[in-house]
Amino acid sequence: MQFVIFHGAFGGPEENWFPQLGEKLSSLGQKVVIPRFPVDDWGVVTKNGPGTPPKNQTLDHWLKTFEKVFTGLNQNDKICFIGHSLGPLFTLHALEKYNIQLDSAVFVSPFLSLPDDKYWQVHLVNKTFYKTDFDFTRLKRLIPISYALYSDNDPYVDKKYSIDFAQKLGSSPIQVLSAGHMNSEVNLNEFPLVLELCKSRLDLSLYQKYLDHRRDLYSVDYAKGKSEEIIYLKPKDVFDEGIFHFRNLKKGGFCTLYTGATFWDTHSKYMQEARKAAKRTGNLTRVYVVENKTGMQRPLLIQQVRLDLEAGVKVYFCRLENIKNEVGEPDFGIWDEDYVCYVRFNKNKKAQDVVLSSRKKDIDEALKWQKIILHQAVRINNFEKDLKKFLN
Repeated sequence: MQFVIFHGAFGGPEENWFPQLGEKLSSLGQKVVIPRFPVDDWGVVTKNGPGTPPKNQTLDHWLKTFEKVFTGLNQNDKICFIGHSLGPLFTLHALEKYNIQLDSAVFVSPFLSLPDDKYWQVHLVNKTFYKTDFDFTRLKRLIPISYALYSDNDPYVDKKYSIDFAQKLGSSPIQVLSAGHMNSEVNLNEFPLVLELCKSRLDLSLYQKYLDHRRDLYSVDYAKGKSEEIIYLKPKDVFDEGIFHFRNLKKGGFCTLYTGATFWDTHSKYMQEARKAAKRTGNLTRVYVVENKTGMQRPLLIQQVRLDLEAGVKVYFCRLENIKNEVGEPDFGIWDEDYVCYVRFNKNKKAQDVVLSSRKKDIDEALKWQKIILHQAVRINNFEKDLKKFLN
């Protein structure tokens, strides 16, 4: 999706929460544009007085600046406009002139017009933008989904103006308590609410969702436009990752369970979420990779298999000796065919590290392993009956 962030009067793209929002959206693989519009200096405007028209900030100047932004937009891709203060009002002018079809919009401290009795400087630079008679029926078609955020103590925009804006646009109004003008004046240099509203419009892959979850979990920031194709986790972190992917699976998954491992627990949250995912998606396959026959009667293994079968997991047994020369890792999973997870073991059969990869070559290799394993495996529908078949 393409996001365009519009600053307000006396502002710029490097202020408030705009850079941080842009970086977060870029890290999710989205295109972000934060144009700089011509503005006037507050001190100069104050010195010149209310009788001197603004030199830079006029509707015509902003529309001319926006022409370059418009030509850079891909009309075949989804577009979201995010505006602060004057930004929402200007977006309406831009949409009206260029007939841009949006997926959605987020309006922060919006208004259609403001009185001149409080901050005449704001009124002076904004007045060429004021308009209350837009074709709102047409604008609603161009903005099918929008949100209008307003504060109960905004010193510049009384909430009644934002609520009026929301009502005429059909936007969902959201009150943010004691947030002032929702800018750096109140130390609002990050705005998680706006980010979450933007993310709600994205169809992220499972891997992208996990990256975003991991950033929040560990407060990790990445360079703009960059994302990790390979992640190395500590064994203890695989449970959080697993719970996350089971809860967010769309298509389904394939995984092996190396029975020689010593760290799995059939009653763990990880396994519970796996069974829920199986019931929800109807497409979860688990292959038990068996090193030797002696462990086949372990109570824990029998219980695990029974619970998997009850949940609708497609259960298979496969001998390690039949696949070890063709399959690189005996314990791995492929999730939504979007990324692969490997668990690597040391000589004592304890997990030493976990690798997640979204690289196409790694996914393709894992899919080949899946075919090899299923060719050698025995489907388990009835534990007692099919186990005998497997052992023979």
